[in-house]
Amino acid sequence: MQHTSAREPLRLILICALCMALALLPVMMFTGQWPTHHNPYNSYTLQACAWLEGRLDLGRDYTWLELAIVDGRYYVSFPPFPSYVMLPFAAMFGENTPDGLIALSVTLLSVVYACLLYSSVHRDRNGLMWVLFLLLGTGYLFICFTGYVWFIAQNLCFALSLMAIFHALRGQGGVSLTCWACAVGCRPMVAMYLPVLLYLLYRHEREKYPGFTPVGTVLRRWYWAIGPLLLGSSYMALNYLRFGSVLEFGHNYLPEFTRAEHGQFSVAYMAENLRALLRLPQWNGSEEPLTFYSANGMAFWLANPMYFSLAAAWACALVRRFRHQEKQHCVFLLVTLPLLSMIYGLILCAHRTLGGWHFGNRYLLDTLPWLYLGLLCWKAEQDDRFDRLNLPLLCFGVSLNILGTVAAFNHWI
Repeated sequence: MQHTSAREPLRLILICALCMALALLPVMMFTGQWPTHHNPYNSYTLQACAWLEGRLDLGRDYTWLELAIVDGRYYVSFPPFPSYVMLPFAAMFGENTPDGLIALSVTLLSVVYACLLYSSVHRDRNGLMWVLFLLLGTGYLFICFTGYVWFIAQNLCFALSLMAIFHALRGQGGVSLTCWACAVGCRPMVAMYLPVLLYLLYRHEREKYPGFTPVGTVLRRWYWAIGPLLLGSSYMALNYLRFGSVLEFGHNYLPEFTRAEHGQFSVAYMAENLRALLRLPQWNGSEEPLTFYSANGMAFWLANPMYFSLAAAWACALVRRFRHQEKQHCVFLLVTLPLLSMIYGLILCAHRTLGGWHFGNRYLLDTLPWLYLGLLCWKAEQDDRFDRLNLPLLCFGVSLNILGTVAAFNHWI
């Protein structure tokens, strides 16, 4: 981990936040999705309000929401952590919580921690490019400015994942693992990235204490587990009280899955979903525009061209590691991050849907904070040539995602 002056990360944060604001402003202008916009898909707020009233179900059906139905009662079918965030706001505002402003606040957290993470690994001044690539040049742009139930959970997971990685790099295990547990409470499958955090913490402890032993670290740092255990216990208690299983968040009780022949997850879905992850926009002739998809994804590399940068950085690091024996490119991260992300993608392909209505590949966004860590570790220090070569990808990604977001919200595609 590299160290920089406190002023440099602050400058980077301010510039990136300004760029995000300048990018989101025209998107809001063309879509009408202002921070004060009423959010009809406020499942987490409704759940928080129900908890404040002393009940676990919502009390009635909301036909436009995805609700789990058990014994004639209606429950929010998503992992509960976003409702924890909404609780104080629901106590003050009832069902009219400022979801848009909360979503933008979470986006600001992503900006801050993406910048801090870059500054922790690199001393060069190319952080602006890579932070904006991560936040504007990928499908993250689509989910980051509304409080819609599907999007705010992913937005929270994205920010919390960046936070968990940054604090793990600093050896702050309690904060890191608690942030990870919060992210799991938004998107449970990110639990599979726990080995990455444990490795970062292990490496930090080994460097800090000459007489390091894994058992000694567990005995010395046992309190790091308090936050994750408390959060995990709360998730399991809610699951059990609502659905009779500590591992059931409710999605299996959605009508679309109870009626499906193969349920929520099945290998029967994999072939079709893999095709969806690879499908290009339709070409309708030279006099017609391309037809983009707004449901269940499209070519993952087209909406998220950062994957090309990731693959190139990984290949370069692999060559430097084994040709020149550069030890900083540890085998663990070179193997684990791509492997876990590929497994993540394959599991997603076994899901009945790939995220419903959206532009890009919404589900795959969960992997990007972790792959961003990989890119920073694999990218050579002050490699201006690599950065310049990736500038066209950045421009393409930002342009496509801004236009695609506007088009999708206006139902032009």
